[in-house]
Amino acid sequence: MKNLLIAFVFIVGFQTLLAQDTITDTEKTELLAKSPFNSLYPTSILKSSDQYFASQMELFSKGAINEKNAHLIALGTSAATKCDYCIPYHISEAKRLGATDEEIKTAILIAADVMRMSTLFYGNEFDLEAFKAMLK
Repeated sequence: MKNLLIAFVFIVGFQTLLAQDTITDTEKTELLAKSPFNSLYPTSILKSSDQYFASQMELFSKGAINEKNAHLIALGTSAATKCDYCIPYHISEAKRLGATDEEIKTAILIAADVMRMSTLFYGNEFDLEAFKAMLK
């Protein structure tokens, strides 16, 4: 199921990049009024991008991971990628859904540790096949 979801997201995302929307001035105005994020996309894919963003947001509310934990995962990812926009959003959503300060700190620390270990492995060119063998 996880692989199916990943494949679906990839296919939809790829199609969005290739799609060229036909859009009227009225539709453009409505889409820009609907969400401030729609202003980030070129008009040629504005309609598709709006639909894609809406479906992506449903991963939080309708996905296999409960909404609070989905925002905690996104918060950890946001911290690791240093997204100034994402961090306050996901903290706000996680708290709205009942996350404690300890859960928020833990999510961030897990992300930091993954980045630390990734840096150590990558920088030292640790043998990937040897690592995979250790997991068996």
